[in-house]
Amino acid sequence: MHEVRLTRDEQPIEGNVMVVAPFGKKALPDGTTFDFDWLYTDVISPTVIEAGMTPVRGDSVYGPASVLNVVWRAIQQAELVVVDFSCRAPNVAMEYMAAKLIGKRMIYLAQSPDDIPSDVRGLRYIPYSALYADMSHMCGELRLQLEAVRQEPVQEMALIPMATKGTVPARARVVSVSREFAVVRADDGTHGVLGQEDVDWSRIVADMTRLYAVGDVLDGAFELQPTGGAKYTLIAGRPNPWQALAASHPAGHRFTADVHSVRDAGVFVRVTGDINGLVPRSTLPEGVEVRPRSEADVSVVDVDVRRRRVTLKLHERLPAPTPIRQNAYPSVLRAGDRLEGRVHKALPEDEGGYILLKVEGRSRPVLLHCSAMSEELRHDLNAGEVERDEIIDVEVVSVDSSRDKVLVRDLPEEVEDVGTAA
Repeated sequence: MHEVRLTRDEQPIEGNVMVVAPFGKKALPDGTTFDFDWLYTDVISPTVIEAGMTPVRGDSVYGPASVLNVVWRAIQQAELVVVDFSCRAPNVAMEYMAAKLIGKRMIYLAQSPDDIPSDVRGLRYIPYSALYADMSHMCGELRLQLEAVRQEPVQEMALIPMATKGTVPARARVVSVSREFAVVRADDGTHGVLGQEDVDWSRIVADMTRLYAVGDVLDGAFELQPTGGAKYTLIAGRPNPWQALAASHPAGHRFTADVHSVRDAGVFVRVTGDINGLVPRSTLPEGVEVRPRSEADVSVVDVDVRRRRVTLKLHERLPAPTPIRQNAYPSVLRAGDRLEGRVHKALPEDEGGYILLKVEGRSRPVLLHCSAMSEELRHDLNAGEVERDEIIDVEVVSVDSSRDKVLVRDLPEEVEDVGTAA
């Protein structure tokens, strides 16, 4: 890394695991050939993902600078570094020393003790070979060490002050908002732009006016740009789940998952975490009925990382829907229960500000007050866009058995954000 100025100028990203290892197929001392690309793709990456983290390798990081500068940036951004000393690859030794310079927490792999550089002999490492039993043991040990090392105290080189870039946490107030972005201002007068892609990693917001209004106070961070100015973000320091999702759910991957909701756009199915995939209505098999909270047999058509969208295909084999719990008496309902409600009556805020919902198992409607609504639903209520018999997913907030009164809050879904989380 002789052409790189080894100055710490990047923040670590929580969950990032930088894998430093040989590339491609390499000859081993016993004369056999080992595929290190396969090791990363099919063995190490899934193990890192299972540990709830995000695998990163030098050739998956992009940037306008040289390869060495890009790798240096990736090392800085790593929360942990996994180093495979097998085959004594020069790039591995160089990147190991760079990570050591910063003080990164590291885990070591090797196929032979002779692979460990002589000046750092004595390192505790996880041995492995191409044999299935050895590989399986390595995966188990790696997963345990990822969890253990992550708990160790951080003692890394501090960042240098950055005149033209960096991240500064700050509370800010919305001063204007349009469909595409919101402009915010901090108490010290700093202005920034909050874009549709900087609200939530699970989606790109279709309409910012449905989430924010002038005067709203946000807890985020300013990211100072090298070209001048600043953008505002609510996802600073949070790992991007999309690369890991694309690796774990390639096109054709088939799985069974819960149906989150059924909308005009199609069927939203929970893929992982807060991310939903969409089965477009036009592709639904004829005659197949799908209900929220049922299980769907789906396969991946496409994962669009840039647009944060997952497109799915629904197969005709569909397990029986999980019925909504039938309740003979109101006292059976408990706080936290999730139900499907059908709109019986809806009044905007100038007429009371509530929705009465009929739920299965109750003769008396439950109450969804405007103070317990998402911004999206509250907007629709006041605009007169909540229709009778419309289905709304809700969660029980409180139950008053003596008065036969149940209060709920809504569980929103953004139909516009096709294939993203609600």
